Amino acid sequence: MDTYILIGVLIALTFLSYNIYKRFVLNGIVKNYTVYNAILQYNMDRAYETIYKDSILIYSVEATKISDKDFSTFTKTFILLVEKLLGPKLRKEFIYLYGDYQTFTFNVADYFNRKYEDDEVRKGAVDNLMESEVEGQPQDNK
Repeated sequence: MDTYILIGVLIALTFLSYNIYKRFVLNGIVKNYTVYNAILQYNMDRAYETIYKDSILIYSVEATKISDKDFSTFTKTFILLVEKLLGPKLRKEFIYLYGDYQTFTFNVADYFNRKYEDDEVRKGAVDNLMESEVEGQPQDNK
């Protein structure tokens, strides 16, 4: 009977110490949020440059729209590359910080979407395409 009580107390202490440890880790992450954010930002920028050069640049230069299927593929590739660049320990810490894997990947994908929307090469190519179309149309002489 005493062994069951001892085992119960040990389990309760283990559970309590684990929860204290989790709070300590989260507290450390929150206190150092700017550092964590800089690390995530740096790795997302590196991943975007890689995906951009390998897959998106041709669409930007030609001022063509990426199909939804290709864009989804590029987004998934971007997320996986960010995870790989972070490494397993930081990946787990970011998932812990964001609460779950879906929220973490949503934020990473959102960064990719915003970065693509702000693509200066694509904007410049579209503007040049629009100007060339306007210049190619005959003007009305009054």
